[in-house]
Amino acid sequence: MPPMRGLVRKELAVRPGPDELDAVRDEATAAMGAWGAPAGAWQVVGVVRGSLGAELRPVVAFEDQRYVVRRQPPDLREDDAHFRHAFMRHLRGEGLPVPPLRARPSGGTYAVVAGEIYELQAWLGGAPYDPDGPDTTRQIAAAATTLGALHQASAVYAGEPSRWPEGRSPQAVASAYLDLIQRAAARDDITPAVAAATTRIAESAAERIAAASQALGVVPGPPELHIHGDYQPRNLAFGADDTTAVYDFDAVHWARRLDELAYALLAFTGVRERAEGPAEPLAGDGLDILRAHAFLHAYGQVAPPAEDEAPLLGDAIALLFPVVVANGIAEDLMFADDYGGPPPEAEILPRLEWADAFWLWLDRYRGVLAEAWAAAEG
Repeated sequence: MPPMRGLVRKELAVRPGPDELDAVRDEATAAMGAWGAPAGAWQVVGVVRGSLGAELRPVVAFEDQRYVVRRQPPDLREDDAHFRHAFMRHLRGEGLPVPPLRARPSGGTYAVVAGEIYELQAWLGGAPYDPDGPDTTRQIAAAATTLGALHQASAVYAGEPSRWPEGRSPQAVASAYLDLIQRAAARDDITPAVAAATTRIAESAAERIAAASQALGVVPGPPELHIHGDYQPRNLAFGADDTTAVYDFDAVHWARRLDELAYALLAFTGVRERAEGPAEPLAGDGLDILRAHAFLHAYGQVAPPAEDEAPLLGDAIALLFPVVVANGIAEDLMFADDYGGPPPEAEILPRLEWADAFWLWLDRYRGVLAEAWAAAEG
């Protein structure tokens, strides 16, 4: 399941401006000192921007290597860092393109500096996902293949399960985003048409979440393992034919792999991320079916469905859909105050109409999606 809004969305490093350089230099200096790197032995060469530019992570050059100076989200503990680093090492050992972590002189892979947990994560490089470029088809296949390999490697991980509390279960997260949609519909500074569309989306989503939760609650349930937790385009980098990097494992936890497959499918074949502003729908309604078929075919060749798992894919998509609405195509409405006010009706209404029509599309194509995954085996 994806994290709540506020965790960093990965982007390629860019050159910092003067103000940004000042903002990250002190943080980088304190963190690099914990790795025994005095001032003058390294330099800031870029930054990774967070959501809405609200957070910056320094990229430093040190001993002929580049590292992202990563500060762990404040809601995670040292135990989470221990687990995450062990899991990342396992994935690298299984051949996944997971960035290595630089060890401190004492041998540890993280440091506590001024009460914050830091790590130096190697920068692997690669091209960003381009939903409209000449390599889109290859990138989709590469992303799906890597996700399948990640899940297969996770299935043989010997560590103890790292479970999220019930308050961050798929149903709880879906309900939290549904609440955001409902509150956005009640704003007094949006037009009646926007309010009506948002209300319809919230009402339909509430019904679908309830039905999906019941369907996914079957016993025995779909396979569970440690998932990445935020497998989406901004957390991957690509080469000519493969995935060169999978970043940001802050949200890794034990869950149904089906939830992650649904989330990745929505992220890669349902919406188009933009450099600034909310995401856009890729198709007139629903997912781009050709891209979705390609993603499921590539994933299924590596990670075929378990018995009775594929028919539940539509339910997992329904459960995750409020996340894509609230944290994607209608983000500028859900978090209007961060954008300086709600978007104009002419700008937001087409995106809301896509969300309103999504359920009819899903009813029509859920069998097709399940068959695309199941047919890929062998």
